[in-house]
Amino acid sequence: MTDIDLDKSADWCVQAGGISIAGTDMVESSRESDGIKWCFHCRKRHEFWWVVMVPNGLSYYGPSAHMEGVGRYCTDLFPGWVRMAPDI
Repeated sequence: MTDIDLDKSADWCVQAGGISIAGTDMVESSRESDGIKWCFHCRKRHEFWWVVMVPNGLSYYGPSAHMEGVGRYCTDLFPGWVRMAPDI
């Protein structure tokens, strides 16, 4: 295997046991309000947003989307439920 300068194509690079782990930071592309919903973490109603994240450079991964509330652990899903990816 040849040495590749990953610092030029990645936002971060870590050497771990002879293996290079590189990645690209994700940045917010869009934020759209999904309205006021019940939060199962806070146990009250507040606004939730549908947030789309995209890579900040070259990346194996594409855009990703998630629901975000006012706090770090806010969720509009009943405990144990998961949000399925839409059919494309």
